[in-house]
Amino acid sequence: MKLLLDTNVLLRWIAGAFLPRSVERLLKNPRAEYVTSIVSGWEVVLKPKLGVSAIGLETAIKDMGATLLPIKFKHLDALEHLTWVQDHADPFDRMLIAQAVAEGLPIVSSDQRFTAYQGLRVLWDI
Repeated sequence: MKLLLDTNVLLRWIAGAFLPRSVERLLKNPRAEYVTSIVSGWEVVLKPKLGVSAIGLETAIKDMGATLLPIKFKHLDALEHLTWVQDHADPFDRMLIAQAVAEGLPIVSSDQRFTAYQGLRVLWDI
């Protein structure tokens, strides 16, 4: 199963921070394939308070064997047609959601607002 990791999950996993047991089992499943978006790298660079450098993130993504997902035109099309959810205008989240929808990937995220998006499968409390 391919899984798109939200930036918050990616950073928690890299830091060894808390993740629910169900999410840890999912991420440690040998059949799981991890996908991370270049959007997470962009977010890390623009939010230095996250405490991760672009090079550090790149190294961690390589070390975990994840596939890096670039932004494609089909992602932009999905973003263009993505519904607006009240109180959720974060451009990084919206691009990750659009990528997940366009690629047909479930996204692993603790952000409860993600569940409001049609066509998006969110994995967290599973």
